[in-house]
Amino acid sequence: MHSWGRDRERVWEIVGRVRRARSLPEAFRMTVLEKAEKPALGEKAGGRWREFSFREVYRRVEDFAAGLSGLGVERGSRVALMSENRVAWTVADVAIMSLGAATVPIFPTLGPRQVAHILEDSGAGVVVVEGERQLEAVRRSGASVEHIVCMDEAGAGRGVLGFSEVERRGARSRDPGWEAKMLSLGREDVATLIYTSGTSGRQKGVVLTHGNILSNLEAIIEVVPITDDDVGLSILPLSHVLERTCSQFLNLVGGGTNYIAESVEKVQENLLEVRPTALLVVPRLFERVFAVIREQGTANPVRARIFGSAVRTARQKYRHDTGEERMSPARRALFRLYDLLVYRKVRAGLGGRVRFCVSGGARLEPWLGEFFYGAGIPVAEGYGLTETSPVISVNRFDDLRFGTVGPPLPNVEVRLSGEGEIQVRGPNVTPGYHNLPEENAAAFTGDGWFRTGDIGEFDEGGRLKITDRAKDIMVLDTGKNVAPQPVETALANTPHIAQAMLVGDGRKFVSALIVPDFDAIRRTLGENLPAERLCSDERVRELIRSEMEEAAAEFPEHERPKRFALVPREWTEEGGEITPTLKLRRSAVAARYEYLIEELYAGEGDRQMTGS
Repeated sequence: MHSWGRDRERVWEIVGRVRRARSLPEAFRMTVLEKAEKPALGEKAGGRWREFSFREVYRRVEDFAAGLSGLGVERGSRVALMSENRVAWTVADVAIMSLGAATVPIFPTLGPRQVAHILEDSGAGVVVVEGERQLEAVRRSGASVEHIVCMDEAGAGRGVLGFSEVERRGARSRDPGWEAKMLSLGREDVATLIYTSGTSGRQKGVVLTHGNILSNLEAIIEVVPITDDDVGLSILPLSHVLERTCSQFLNLVGGGTNYIAESVEKVQENLLEVRPTALLVVPRLFERVFAVIREQGTANPVRARIFGSAVRTARQKYRHDTGEERMSPARRALFRLYDLLVYRKVRAGLGGRVRFCVSGGARLEPWLGEFFYGAGIPVAEGYGLTETSPVISVNRFDDLRFGTVGPPLPNVEVRLSGEGEIQVRGPNVTPGYHNLPEENAAAFTGDGWFRTGDIGEFDEGGRLKITDRAKDIMVLDTGKNVAPQPVETALANTPHIAQAMLVGDGRKFVSALIVPDFDAIRRTLGENLPAERLCSDERVRELIRSEMEEAAAEFPEHERPKRFALVPREWTEEGGEITPTLKLRRSAVAARYEYLIEELYAGEGDRQMTGS
């Protein structure tokens, strides 16, 4: 169905360029010399998309670097960057690095206390913020910084410099030796200090060098069918290493064009405008797309039967292409019909010309990957960590195996400890955490392998499978282990459940906290009731109970929730229940709903599925 033949000579030319580069700005400069007038970045302003050529971006980098230099930024400095995705983010990031300084990304939604820790721990003397919200967080943090630069002009003044003003200052006082200094940087120089969001506890600053990220880019370009003709849409936060390495820098050094989504709410609109050819996403996007088409396709019993058959046929197409089973002539004819009726609409919803997607950050349900493959949108699931720059492994598009995260990258070694912990060694692995010698000692084995804290196994084809986070695994009082993520993902992919978290560590059995999909439930009931009323409605509890039992049936008995409680409010980053990368803060959720959990285990002897 898909041909992944590429101009290998062109691929190796790009890989060779990355290998020769001694820093990320130098690798970008090499692309500028070859593709000066080609669009590098695009963003929407005033209702219209504006493109910036590689030459324009490079010139802005030079100007902003000169402006930062005037503020005292030099080799070894740390500059914090707190903003949503925008062209200025990329300009600032590369400019900071070009001076031999290190970028310290801060998620734009973090509060003053977290901002204070990052600024104080990193020693950042200059902070670049997006607008008033980030400016207020920095001011209220109480951290001592020498200069604040604001991208939004409205935030400038009262001791705050405007981003464009710093660029203008730089343009008036360019350093003729800037490029020479940039080219003197080495792979061992620190490129960035990234504070991991974590699920609990104080954030740790992960040190990544230019060599760490360059080595990851080199391997990614070898195995992912990206070309310099590809168009991307930047959706995930640039504050996260996944988007920064695999979207921003992959395009800057690979020669593609990257458009920046206006916001999460505007992603669907932006997909139709930009019409990307390659997408980097988290599984939640596929879940949302599928939820929309499922709602449209199950409006009545007849359409529901057609939709169910279309899903099964798409999945069978995947199994046919992988040699697991053969499609009959009748089924192939049905596939062509569904391509006209269903799959074409799925592709159109993503812009109509997506060649492939790469998914990371969380587990992709295998059936969902199979469906999108059959619909003409192949998805390669990968795996990585901030500490590994980030990619450790990724599925190859000519050998997709859903349920795995593929083989390790060509320049990365992976082994499993006796307990099944995934351990990594390679040029992409961090030299360590900033100012945390004890953490560093614990993070590496005696023979130098990085301990990921994840549990996994290899399949017969050498593909890595992730079981769970070691620290997330629950141990029941029976001694049995429960990996919560796969079960939670299965629950959250049902029609009427939005979020789920398993509880039960040290207990006799597993239970679940459930956030219903209230909009879907209201449509099903045909009643516009408030969330609190719905959570106490027996019809809703029965609906959720039925879906939970069906979704959990594939798991071992001891992993299936025996009881559940309905929560009337979505878990959000603002509420402190999830991280900026959409991972559950388990300890925070457990603390907030401690009373519900205790109610679930009142009289632990009753093991029948019940709701409260």
